[in-house]
Amino acid sequence: MSRLHPSRPATLIVALALASAPAAGAEDEVTFPDSHAGRRAAAFFEAFNTRDPDAMRAFESSHRAAAALATRPIDDRITQYKELLAQFGRLEAKRLEEDSKGQVTVVAKATASGDWFRMRFELEEASPHKLVAVYIEGPCDPNVDPTSAALDADARLEVIDAIIATLSEAYVFPEKAEAMEAALRKQVADGDYADVSSPQRLAQRLTRDLQEVCHDKHLRVTVETRRDGNPIQRWTRRGRERRNNYGFEKVAVLAGNVGYVKLNMFHPGRQAQETAAAAMAFLRNCDALIFDLRANGGGSPEMINFLSGYLFDQKVHLNSFYNRREDRTTHKYSRTDVPGHKFGEELPVYVLTSRRTFSGAEEFTYNLKNLKRATIVGETTGGGAHPVFGQSLPHGFSITVPFARAINPITKTNWEGVGVTPHIETSADGALDAALEHARRAAAKKETARAP
Repeated sequence: MSRLHPSRPATLIVALALASAPAAGAEDEVTFPDSHAGRRAAAFFEAFNTRDPDAMRAFESSHRAAAALATRPIDDRITQYKELLAQFGRLEAKRLEEDSKGQVTVVAKATASGDWFRMRFELEEASPHKLVAVYIEGPCDPNVDPTSAALDADARLEVIDAIIATLSEAYVFPEKAEAMEAALRKQVADGDYADVSSPQRLAQRLTRDLQEVCHDKHLRVTVETRRDGNPIQRWTRRGRERRNNYGFEKVAVLAGNVGYVKLNMFHPGRQAQETAAAAMAFLRNCDALIFDLRANGGGSPEMINFLSGYLFDQKVHLNSFYNRREDRTTHKYSRTDVPGHKFGEELPVYVLTSRRTFSGAEEFTYNLKNLKRATIVGETTGGGAHPVFGQSLPHGFSITVPFARAINPITKTNWEGVGVTPHIETSADGALDAALEHARRAAAKKETARAP
């Protein structure tokens, strides 16, 4: 349900800002260290600059952590690589800025534009120390090292105190906020953070330690590179949403007159709803409908309500949310004013899921399952049911805080920590074939019923 991307911790993230002209002397060639992080960073540049999808696929298979691939599969990553290739051309590694056991930071130049970017490669802490995430930030000044100002003890404590205050005020479960405070206070007293001077490393440690207490996958601490006192701005959201077609990757009519929608994000806003309406209009004559949410990490309840409006004849209570900060409950309903043809409640509907299906995608699935409006096919979903807000913290840190909880009107609970279990359990890779088999049988029955 979050509109943010902390629910995707292992994706390739791009941050863009105003370009700075590189200063002289920034064009040194990088000698990558003979470490886990150095070797994996070197392999990334080699694969990326071949411009060969097979080489990038081989890199992902060999160097990406299993948990990261579970969050975002290789095919999705290859699609994003192609977008980056079109934007950057080659990425030439020019200077090593940080090298530690779990990460390495490299300054690189994009040949297509001449802009400079700072790239951070983060590895999993446990063996085999594979790649968790690649962050690309910039354009930037290649001669300004944002990691040079290490955190001291006072700065660390300021960040931790601010986290505790924010959780105490807003975290959805007050008792867990108290438990997280106690855990952080103990770790500070024990000196567990005393040797952590890197902002990125502290953010990782705090996220891990908080999640060990609350087991809430939406709660994350992050830090952004800063330049001239201002945080680097992320790639313009509006442009990214449009280029990604507001989450609608594929809309097709498959054999047997089965409609298929591959939806990777529930985006808010008028343009997203217009795209959704066009997709539904294209499929209006189908005899069954499949929503593929296997790569969907969540998004806006607005789009959930909008799409649900095509599947019900009347206004339906889909979900409710209790907001701890405001101490009130709001109710969400299917839209009755969606444009164009409504499919009604007789059309067979199937939802494809994977372990990566998360947050808002889980809400859509959970709603339709409990309303007996769809057959769920695939894997049990990720288990994130709490909406979040972002809060700035001292020293460039920020935290995403789950502040509310979903309350389904039928089950009186939600899918937090347990996920949504499918009606037809199969691997994510096999979910489409399994759903098609059922959908085609259902479509054939409808066709037989219409025959004179």
